[in-house]
Amino acid sequence: MIRIKLPTHKHPLYPTPWVSRCNGCPRGGGYVKDGYRCYECDFSFHKECAEATLEIHHPSHPAHPLSLVWEWRGPKSCKLCGEYLFHNIYYHCSICDFVVDTACAKNPPPNVIEYPKAHEHSLVIEKDLYHPRCTFCGGGTRDMYYYRCSLCSLNFEIRCSMLALEIDYPYHPQHPLKILTKEEHHFSDGKCLICGEELGLKVYHCSICKFTVDVGCVRDPPPLTILFPKAHEHQLNLTPRKISFDCDACGMAGDRSPYSCQQCYFMIHQSCIDLPEIINVNRHEHRLSRRLHLSPGNWECGFCHKNVDWSYGAYSCSICPNYVIHSQCAIQKNIWDKLELKGIPEESHLEPFKVIDENLICHFSHEEHYLKLNEESIISGEGIRCEACVLPIYYQAFYSCVQCNFILHKTCANLSRKKRHFSHDKALTLICGDKIEHCEMCEKYSQGFKYTDFQYFSIDVECAMLSESIIHESHPCTLYYNNNTYIKCACCNEGGYRSFSCDDCSFGLHGRCAALPKTIQHWYDEHLIFLCYNKNKRGGEYWCDICEEQIDTMIWFYTCDSCCVTFHTKCVLGDFSRFMPGRIVTYRKWRIKAMQTSPAPLIEAKHITERSLYLSKMAASPIASPIAVAMYPTLSVFTLAIGLVITAFFFIYEATSSRKNRSLGIELATAALASVFLGFGSLFLLLASGVYV
Repeated sequence: MIRIKLPTHKHPLYPTPWVSRCNGCPRGGGYVKDGYRCYECDFSFHKECAEATLEIHHPSHPAHPLSLVWEWRGPKSCKLCGEYLFHNIYYHCSICDFVVDTACAKNPPPNVIEYPKAHEHSLVIEKDLYHPRCTFCGGGTRDMYYYRCSLCSLNFEIRCSMLALEIDYPYHPQHPLKILTKEEHHFSDGKCLICGEELGLKVYHCSICKFTVDVGCVRDPPPLTILFPKAHEHQLNLTPRKISFDCDACGMAGDRSPYSCQQCYFMIHQSCIDLPEIINVNRHEHRLSRRLHLSPGNWECGFCHKNVDWSYGAYSCSICPNYVIHSQCAIQKNIWDKLELKGIPEESHLEPFKVIDENLICHFSHEEHYLKLNEESIISGEGIRCEACVLPIYYQAFYSCVQCNFILHKTCANLSRKKRHFSHDKALTLICGDKIEHCEMCEKYSQGFKYTDFQYFSIDVECAMLSESIIHESHPCTLYYNNNTYIKCACCNEGGYRSFSCDDCSFGLHGRCAALPKTIQHWYDEHLIFLCYNKNKRGGEYWCDICEEQIDTMIWFYTCDSCCVTFHTKCVLGDFSRFMPGRIVTYRKWRIKAMQTSPAPLIEAKHITERSLYLSKMAASPIASPIAVAMYPTLSVFTLAIGLVITAFFFIYEATSSRKNRSLGIELATAALASVFLGFGSLFLLLASGVYV
């Protein structure tokens, strides 16, 4: 497929058989044959807009030439029609700041329409911020200008003004179509027979044939024939009627106006004409290519996990012969990154480390020293943690620096530098460093390695290692990732998205809950404690031995059968379990340090600059909120200082005022304020010292 780069857009553009809405000119709308499409932005351009001349001389501004502008330069509006131009292409005079959009540059709107077809009187152009409803089609006037009949106080879009009340429609030559309102006739399904969209307030209708189309498909109908090799090798013809068919491109059923090939009985949805040829999806590591049909066999979609009919089009992987995905599943918004990869070479694979010698590597995150593999040495204890996942090493093989304390699990050292993850449509890059990021998957703050798109999305490496489908001990069925449905989690009993669920059983787990370790070694107990699911629960009440609060029997918890102790999952792992103990980092306006203390590790934070302070409840968990702990020293000093100032004012007032002039109200108010501030100051001082109330 042809892939071109034009100065009017920052990304490559691909030919498309038609454009229904042009992002280059403000008056798009309707079908216009031939154009260009950007998959990455989901932008479409008329052919003449994308290929617009870089400089023109226009009669509306004869003093200077106008240069084509295709990038944002602040708010502008067309001097001829008044339309605001946001992401449109327009012509501009840098000397006079004169602006005209591409549509007006080609066909400037007339000031008066003397003989409109839609109305008996002449119409005069109006330029106003107010967008009135078009009398003819019933929709809002999309342009900054519209035409108005001052005698009848009626408003029209320019395109509607030239439509007659009765027309001969080329796609229904048997009878003329008359304009009707929806209330004037009962329509079979309330949808346009051509495009399938919901009908507007006004429609064109043939009462004899029950043929109904919306005003948009009359103003700008789709092309009757197209020749587009990307979709099919032969010419395709529009079949403008209700007809049940299965689309050969996607396998989905259709009920109206497909494009069909008279030579080979090929039928296709209008929306499937322009399907991309080569794409990446976040459910698979390799590129996928569009196939007109698959080889005979039983195929399962890699996204919805339903059957794929091999006789219809789908996407498949040339490297993994068993991986296929439905055409419509592959191009969903949260699956595909909107990039057409035809003609784009594949990126080279980046190895996470270089092998120096047997059991010796140079990892990209620690290039200053070599790392040595340790498979026999055992490190037990909370103090030695992996730099990538920030979890204790325990009994796993690991790499350790030969000169410093840098340590990586062997598994973490082998993490890919680039990765596609089912939770995001873009490719993610592995980054290292102490910067604190919020994981979009488990919603925890992490100080370890992260996968990020360098914009707004990042996940920690532990969540990145989850697969799109998991088998969890708590449920007999396979659980699949689902971020479109609100699901109540079986672990924490809270609702949310980004879950792993079983459609047949209405069972679901949040990503953070699915990642809870089955067993863990904790400082409170000498034995390994294990995660207790609903099916393992016995009768009776349970109390957390860390926070000493009751455990809700509807949620999971950790327990040790040998010692008969139970713990909240949050009390065992903590909200900030992915902070490296002893390391100081800056997060927003706080300087934070995690401290490994007993019985519970804490976060110490110091405020860098002034900002509003908010109290938050401090739970007795292994790692307390850094914001809460940071506030207590600051608040204690602040409130004690105010209390002392008020107390000093009280004594000065008593000493300098005579008994006769003293006000009892001022004395009582001053004493009360001093008591309040001194009391709260003492309380915050106790909290800052680690005493919980």
